[in-house]
Parts: sequence; C-alpha cells; structure tokens
Amino acid sequence: MAKSIIPNNDEYCYLCKRIGIYTKATDEHHLVFGTANRKISDREGLTINLCHTHHMRLHQHGEYKEELQQLAEKTWLEHNNKTIEDWLKIFDKNYL
Repeated sequence: MAKSIIPNNDEYCYLCKRIGIYTKATDEHHLVFGTANRKISDREGLTINLCHTHHMRLHQHGEYKEELQQLAEKTWLEHNNKTIEDWLKIFDKNYL
C-alpha cells in the first residue's frame, strides 16, 4: 500500500480532527471505493484514517462522501501534476 498523499492524514481520525477532536483512527478509508477502486486508491495513495464511528457513518449514510471524493481527485491532480482526463482514464468518474 502506498503512503497517503492526503494532507493532514495521520494517526488521528481525519474528520474528528477537522472539528477539533483528536480521536485515534482505527479504520483506513479508501476515498474512491468499490471493488476495483480500492486497489487503485491504495496504489495512488488515496486513503485517509478514520475513527470507526465516522467510517461507518460514511459508508452507511454517505456523510462526507462527496466532499472526500472531491478531496481525493483535487489532491491527486495537484500531487501528480495531471489533468482531469488523466484522472478519468484511471477512475472513470469526475467528482469535481
């Protein structure tokens, strides 16, 4: 698994930390998910650390889903100096 390219992703929950709570992360979340996309997210460094509560809320209720997918695409484009067309070749969906 590649190291995450997402800024401020460490041992604390990415979402809790944004609201000023420092909850230890227990789950790794693939920002672009689905069977094939999990492996690609690993390879491209598109993962964040979440507490179990936020991870379940994201998957069960879609909380923060769009925001995090946009973060993944924007970060990947900037980190790799690529275009949206390059992104689409890999992920087949534009989130921006």
